[in-house]
Amino acid sequence: MYKKLLTLTVIQLAALAANAQTIFHNVEEAWQYADQHSTAIKNAQYEVTKANKGVTQSYLDFLPDVSANAGYTDNLTIQTTLIPAVIFGGPDGTYRPVQFGQKYIYNGGFAAQLDILNLQTWHNARIARETQELNKAQLSNTRRNIYQQVASQYYACILNREAAALAAKSAALADSIYQSINNKYEEGTVSLPNLDIAKLNSERAQQTAIAARYQLAAANNALKALIGLSVTDSVYISQRMNDGIKSTQEFAFREDPSVTLAHHMAKLNHHKLKQSNAGIVPTLTASYVNNTQQFDNTFRPFSSNGPEWFPANYWSLKATWNIFNGGNRWLQSQRNKMTWLQSRADEEQAIRQSAINDENLRLNYMRTAEMYTKAQNIVNLSLDNYQHITLRYEEGLASIEDRQRAFTDYINYQNQYLNTLSELLAQLYSIKLRQQSY
Repeated sequence: MYKKLLTLTVIQLAALAANAQTIFHNVEEAWQYADQHSTAIKNAQYEVTKANKGVTQSYLDFLPDVSANAGYTDNLTIQTTLIPAVIFGGPDGTYRPVQFGQKYIYNGGFAAQLDILNLQTWHNARIARETQELNKAQLSNTRRNIYQQVASQYYACILNREAAALAAKSAALADSIYQSINNKYEEGTVSLPNLDIAKLNSERAQQTAIAARYQLAAANNALKALIGLSVTDSVYISQRMNDGIKSTQEFAFREDPSVTLAHHMAKLNHHKLKQSNAGIVPTLTASYVNNTQQFDNTFRPFSSNGPEWFPANYWSLKATWNIFNGGNRWLQSQRNKMTWLQSRADEEQAIRQSAINDENLRLNYMRTAEMYTKAQNIVNLSLDNYQHITLRYEEGLASIEDRQRAFTDYINYQNQYLNTLSELLAQLYSIKLRQQSY
């Protein structure tokens, strides 16, 4: 049974390598693949592109607004106006109905308007630029989060592969114990309870090996989902268990995306506060209008022999000052001030928290690295002890209970080793994440 189990595990691992379409030699390659295929990262990149367009749009507001117009009016009935009859020599106090104008009116022209002084426009441009920086920071933060998830699943695959290999090895050992005790049972030298315990240990070891194989497959599928692969695609990690695992005290951390995001959020809210305060400053607008009209009782809009065109053009300078609007502007400014103060506090807390997290990361990595070395030594010593007791048992110098107890100890130390390894891998990819530029 154990030979079939071990063979099946080897075949599955080999099949993954043989049929793999996507191969990762290290976690950095998995991150690069996620950069190109992760939906969350793509959406964050779209937001940056939209923010870039917003900056361009805000600068275009500094250009003058130019409009052209053309019109045609057909006076079906010319409006009648009463004027004093005395103008025409009539009696005083009476009025004569007259009609002014002609049936057809044509006009055309253009107008231009430019804000000479409008602080709102300036602050809108600053807000657009800071929104652009904020979206870049959000992209970095999103990329960091996706990297963390990818790294977690990437190392989970490595850990589960190691666990599957150890479980298959333990199942083989448990089966060999059972076969040995079963032979002695048939010879009548051991009791049935000892045989049952050996059988129980073998079954439990095989159960663990089965669970490890399926956990490895589930971890591979979780990694596929994160990096944009489908369930039918194959992924293979060529990195070995001890590759990249080392104890070091050299930590060169990059800028924390969380701190960068909080910084730009505070700056954005500060610009919004300035924008709301700028409402008290008047706006100054220059306008120029050039228009021309033609009046005619005959419909001939495109005739060169028509009546004369009458030009009309002017320019103006207008100042607008919103003196009072019921206190709405003042209250909005106060709200914006509170939001800015909150974001400043968030930024300061993010800086402090990032420094604490970095220090804890250093301490935890060094602790788990040292514990991992000890866990390796312990599990190796435990295996040596089991093998030594097995030899003593075969020589008649150790009991069955001694051998089974040594095997149980080996399984327990193996589980402790896997737990320590899991924690070390988590600290390892956390270190790698803090050493990345996003």
